[in-house]
Amino acid sequence: MARKQPPAATWSRPQTRAKIEDVAREARVSSATVSRVLNHPAIVRPELRDKVARAIAKLAYTRDSAGRALKSGRMRTIGAIVPTLGFSIFAAGIEALQNRLSEAGYTLLIANAQYDKQRELQEMRSLLERGIDGVAPVGGSHSPELRALIQQAGVPVITTYVSKASGGMPAIGIDNEAATRELTRYLLGLGHVSFGIIANVPPSNDRSRARLEGAQKTLAQAGIDLKPTQIIKADHSLAQGRGAFRQLITDHPEVTAMICTTDTLAIGAMAEARKLAFKVPQSLSITGFDDIELAAQLDPPLTTISVPAGEIGRGAADYLINAISGLSIPKSIQLPYRLIMRGSTAAPPSRTRKNSVAKAVKNR
Repeated sequence: MARKQPPAATWSRPQTRAKIEDVAREARVSSATVSRVLNHPAIVRPELRDKVARAIAKLAYTRDSAGRALKSGRMRTIGAIVPTLGFSIFAAGIEALQNRLSEAGYTLLIANAQYDKQRELQEMRSLLERGIDGVAPVGGSHSPELRALIQQAGVPVITTYVSKASGGMPAIGIDNEAATRELTRYLLGLGHVSFGIIANVPPSNDRSRARLEGAQKTLAQAGIDLKPTQIIKADHSLAQGRGAFRQLITDHPEVTAMICTTDTLAIGAMAEARKLAFKVPQSLSITGFDDIELAAQLDPPLTTISVPAGEIGRGAADYLINAISGLSIPKSIQLPYRLIMRGSTAAPPSRTRKNSVAKAVKNR
């Protein structure tokens, strides 16, 4: 006898969506109380908040964002475009941005431009088509088409991780050039005169270009002009940092200090130094930029510049919220950076030590 098959699952239309009045009735409070719990929970007594929260959970209530947008003329949505979410410096800024926006009742939409200006333009157009109320891209290096698109849309904008307004776009971040100037002066103060630089400088990365310029200008003022082969341009990856270190130390074994424009490149350089039996900082010093979490956990810990990603994210959120509300806003906001001196830097080795290092490189 054939086994009876269970009936096939069928799709059924969902029940009528719960309204705020339904939540109020379930919690035995007024609709105004439910509204206060949703929009200003801090001013509602804990016991009332708990009752409303239980009613919301029971009824699976969600706010009607589309209806609210029609009434107010705003979507209460902010867009952010970052080069990548693969690096913690951007992830930390996005998390802080989202947390502050959430506190004010805004939703964050995130796009990834992959260090590509055309991709950034495409993502910006997509965000604007979704009716965002404001937008926070990264850096000041954008295509003219993107600037025109934002201007035509008429939404508030603030660019992040740089401190100077550019092309009419306000900014919040650090002075990248000044930070690397200070870092380079620190290395000069230790006694270094033989330098190499590993830099991530694609056309869209004005932050890293400013860091490179800061190092070059400071060295030139000290009477040290780098040869083109002492500056290795690399993509932002550990593997590129390793390869750049090998190339730099092979072409210039006299180098005693390497300045990397990101921590990722510096970590790659340190890994290759260890593989080639170079002792850091006894044989040479290596520095980074960003102060990602891993930088302090290396052996030795990495000397770097700390970028306040969390402050940048929160500040960008406050700026956009105030701009949307019509409040007075600054043209640009410069935040402080910090030079973090750790174990990857020290005074340069003696001449005898330098000669032995050069010989070792030649024999590899």
